[in-house]
Amino acid sequence: MLKQREETREVDRADIGALLQRLAADGRNWAEAEVTLARTELGELKAQAIRAVAFAMLGFAAGFCFLVVLSQAGIAFLAPLVGNTGVAALIVSAVLLALVGACFMVLRSAIAWRTESIFFRWFARRSSDAGP
Repeated sequence: MLKQREETREVDRADIGALLQRLAADGRNWAEAEVTLARTELGELKAQAIRAVAFAMLGFAAGFCFLVVLSQAGIAFLAPLVGNTGVAALIVSAVLLALVGACFMVLRSAIAWRTESIFFRWFARRSSDAGP
């Protein structure tokens, strides 16, 4: 016959083994659930990215079409005033170039460029350019 302590040890060992098996199974289930969640979130993120790219491409195409029509209208409007279509086209091109330059300057001042990035070092303001 076993003593009380020895019986307790045998029961404890059996319970610990079962608990360890249950812990391993729970760990596997948790890992599988995390992988499933990550796949679901990645799928949703992918769908959002595709929609954003499609919307951006549509906006770019619409903006480009607007600039083409605006340029043609400006040339047609200026041609009788300046007497030549070529001169009118040069004037409209100069105005559009000035508009692009102004947009670039606003963009440059609006965005805080990270100077540690190799690409953005060219855009970064140097301390000698800042002035007093």
